[in-house]
Amino acid sequence: MMDIRMATPDEDEILVGHYLKIWDSYGTPPEHYRPDAAAQILSFIRSGREERRLASFLAIIDGDIAGSASCQLHRSPFPEVIRPEQRLHGYIWSVYVADAFRRRGIALALTNKAVDYLKSIGCTTAVIHASDPGEPVYRTAGFELAKEMRLKFSAE
Repeated sequence: MMDIRMATPDEDEILVGHYLKIWDSYGTPPEHYRPDAAAQILSFIRSGREERRLASFLAIIDGDIAGSASCQLHRSPFPEVIRPEQRLHGYIWSVYVADAFRRRGIALALTNKAVDYLKSIGCTTAVIHASDPGEPVYRTAGFELAKEMRLKFSAE
């Protein structure tokens, strides 16, 4: 049986480890990480709790932590002029499921828990950036593709 519960600050190190494992799964070479990567993540989580209503959730199966997800109020890169009750974006990030627990609906359950939390704090929209394997999960949760354009600069 799966239980999904809110993570406590005492479990922040677990969340840090999960976030780094996501980047590892993308094939990120160790030398690309900042030397203080874990401290950066920990600081982000802690300030997110204070400033962005961050919440994290753990999926527990038979006493083992199978995965996690975090969410918070989205920090807009531009001035917000629309009232929050009309437009308040939440952001879901770091949806992680350990290899041994994959393909059991855990990522979907974690995503749905994060969506429920964001709704409960008044968000009108949830935003997530999907990996290729994650996209079908998020579509099942009701997410749709949105327009975002990027221009990648070459290293010269």
